[in-house]
Amino acid sequence: MQRLYHLPVMSLSVLTKIAGTISVVLMSALSVQATPELLKTHQDTLHLQQDGADVAGLALLAQARQLPESLEQLEAEATRSQGRGLSGVQPSAPEPETVVAPTPDASTRAEDLWVEETLEVEPTFSPQNAPDGGEAPVLVPAQQQSSLTALDSEAIAQIPALYDFEQGNVLRFQLASDLPDPTALQSPLRRRVVRTTIQSTGLSAVASLRQPLSADSYIHLAVVGGTTALGADLGAVFGNFGANVFSQRSHLGAFKGGDRDVDLPTGDTPWIHRLGGGVEYTFSIGNEIESALGVTYQRVSVRDDFFSDNIFPRDEDGNRFTVENNGIDDLVSVDFVAAVDRRNDGAYSTEGSLLRFGASQGFLIDTDDAFTRFTGSYTHYLPLNLFGFDRGPRTLVLNVQAGTTLGDVPPYIGFNLGGNNSVRGFSGGGISTSSSFIQATAEYRFPVARLNLFNRDIDLRGILFIDYANDLGTADDVIGEPAIARDKPGEGFGFGAGLQARTPLGFGRLEFGFTDTGESRLIATFGDRF
Repeated sequence: MQRLYHLPVMSLSVLTKIAGTISVVLMSALSVQATPELLKTHQDTLHLQQDGADVAGLALLAQARQLPESLEQLEAEATRSQGRGLSGVQPSAPEPETVVAPTPDASTRAEDLWVEETLEVEPTFSPQNAPDGGEAPVLVPAQQQSSLTALDSEAIAQIPALYDFEQGNVLRFQLASDLPDPTALQSPLRRRVVRTTIQSTGLSAVASLRQPLSADSYIHLAVVGGTTALGADLGAVFGNFGANVFSQRSHLGAFKGGDRDVDLPTGDTPWIHRLGGGVEYTFSIGNEIESALGVTYQRVSVRDDFFSDNIFPRDEDGNRFTVENNGIDDLVSVDFVAAVDRRNDGAYSTEGSLLRFGASQGFLIDTDDAFTRFTGSYTHYLPLNLFGFDRGPRTLVLNVQAGTTLGDVPPYIGFNLGGNNSVRGFSGGGISTSSSFIQATAEYRFPVARLNLFNRDIDLRGILFIDYANDLGTADDVIGEPAIARDKPGEGFGFGAGLQARTPLGFGRLEFGFTDTGESRLIATFGDRF
């Protein structure tokens, strides 16, 4: 399919003016006794339609007396002529637009490109100039690709429809996970279908880097660090294919919280270590469903510190941390995820909906233990004008999540309820660790103010929220029964208020939650919970 591109070229009137000037100079050098045939030749060159060679000769001599001394004067004269045509005599019907084919010798200097004419060329794709993200690919006419890159920056800036080369393959940084979504790779740092806590990180921060390689390929790195977590996820995407390796040590909500403290035999808090990697393939189903299918391997063990080599298969009460008696589980899972995203803005949604679904089949190497897991999440953004303190959208966010796991459920696979992305006010995993669950949230978002810091606008909005989660009585289905051993309630209700801000470094959240059991917790983090 051909597309129309606007390439700046000189207008026909200016070309005619230049041709006439050259002709006058040549005639001045000839003998005064020029033949009528020579005058007729110049008539044809200048497209003069008057009858008779004498009239044409007089017109040429008149032009010779008023010959411009420079290109600038010639351009000014052309401008004045156009002005007189507009303000005085009624202009004749415009000539049809001339299609000019570019040649390698054509001038591309900015000062020579005066008017835009429509040029029809077959576009070709230039990967090195393609923007990152979901923008449309940049198409540059094939005949001009080599010459355009030779222009200086000022000339490029004056040529329309060219890609800004300075905005090309840039390194992106933000204080939140920037890993692919949806993804079937099971790294702790990647977004899951349901946001039940898979780690308890305490005071920590997540940062992401992304470096484009071409139009649809890039490498990415996500790092988490803090008082109770340290890890990284390094991956690459090449079109529809992706791969990653990851390593992380952190506290896990399954082994914390509750009315009873159960630690390692040494009295230390358990640290869970995950080391692994995987591959995935992303594809679309129909027009709206984005999906991914992947395979992940991970080795899971429990340690007593950040960098410790000591492995613990059981806690101080003899409850198992892992399926294997040696304290090391080699787990392989085949995972499928799908998402239907109808939000108006993926980063700062105010209306629309997001539906996620996931299915996993996991098994432990060298054992007969296996599990099958299904998860789902639905979020709806409903514009609702209740109140606010500034101009901006007011939105009611409704979210429901659910999941179930059949078979042998290791504690590091169970659903951990409570925490920043579950029921706020509880610690991560403070409600339960279960094989099935249901969770719901209602959150009202309203504008508070718009700030300008360092020449950047920051939208500040307030929130009021209610959260609820229930383990459906399945805490005893998890190997080691960590929730029962720690006397966790099994269900919980939370409510609170907070502030959210869209900043250059990411989506910031500062929230304060209260629980039905009398607990309270301040949350300071980056990234939307939904």
